[in-house]
Amino acid sequence: MQKTIICILAAFALNCIFCIPSSAQFRQTYGGKSAGTFSFDGGMRQLRYNALPGFSFPYDEYLQYSPAIVMLGMKAFGYESRTDWGRMIVSDAFSAVLMTGVTAGLKYTVCRPRPDGSGDDSFPSGHTARAFMAATMLHKEYGWRSPWFSFGAYTAATATAIGRILNDRHWTSDIICGAIIGTAATHLGYFITDRIFGDRHLSENYTDPGFSYDPYTRHYEASLYFGYRFFPGYRKRKDTLPHGGSSVGIQVHIPFNPCSGFSFRAGANSMTWESGSSSNMYNIAAGGYWQWPFARILEFESRLMLGYAWHPAGNGIDLIAGPALSVITGNNFKVKAFAEYETFTFTDSRPLVHTIQTGLAAIFFW
Repeated sequence: MQKTIICILAAFALNCIFCIPSSAQFRQTYGGKSAGTFSFDGGMRQLRYNALPGFSFPYDEYLQYSPAIVMLGMKAFGYESRTDWGRMIVSDAFSAVLMTGVTAGLKYTVCRPRPDGSGDDSFPSGHTARAFMAATMLHKEYGWRSPWFSFGAYTAATATAIGRILNDRHWTSDIICGAIIGTAATHLGYFITDRIFGDRHLSENYTDPGFSYDPYTRHYEASLYFGYRFFPGYRKRKDTLPHGGSSVGIQVHIPFNPCSGFSFRAGANSMTWESGSSSNMYNIAAGGYWQWPFARILEFESRLMLGYAWHPAGNGIDLIAGPALSVITGNNFKVKAFAEYETFTFTDSRPLVHTIQTGLAAIFFW
């Protein structure tokens, strides 16, 4: 799960953070069948159209296979993996059958229209499921040697998933589900194979890394988050306040000690008005964070950040504060749920705009 969310958001954030729309793009409307205007999917599609309206480059058709190609290439050149060829092929075959069956079954039963109207098989994303299946295969075979193999594999899978959004072929929830299916199917495929083979056909130097997370050691963190933003009081000020909007961004933690440090964020946010029209707001912020680990795999966090926001209507100060709860899911990964208060202003004369954002983040730490 943690690697899935990291990779789903990576390329989208990198592509959108600094694509500031001109005032001519302010309050355009991009409707879409199968996702409400004021939903997370609708907000993410608004964000895509406001940032990159003319994007059309089907790199995702080819990049989906890159983790598998890298895995097979390293194996062919003698770089030792977790298992030998025979056991690896059996594991991957189980994974592919499970992934294909679940994906095809859901496409047939859900019949969700694609955002571009080209078909009724949008949910879930098959390209994304295949990409994350391949990434998880590489993680299983080489992640024990270095977590950066896993991070690189899932980043390539993320770029594939984001290509499906940027080319307007899938809703964001389609690719999230596809990523979960591809990852889970591979873990299950390897689990079945492990039960069949036991300790046979494992590489001589393979060692199970186990769980060795130490919360009292300093960790650097790189996280990707997504959320949905609410604007309290919009019903009384529909002419000046948006109804809501989706958000995506990157956040980095640089520790001063095991429990506190410096935090930096860059984000992209859609804002959708009652009429269905929208515009994007982009922001950067920096400040401090404080973490309190408990129950070995749980961690409470609070943050206070000050920054700057860009919007077609103007620019202004940005203040962010709020709590979060993390679950440590591996030696290098966390999943975080957060809720935060954010206030900003776009002109000197405009009063502060108060918002509440809730969402999820995935963290790679080292």
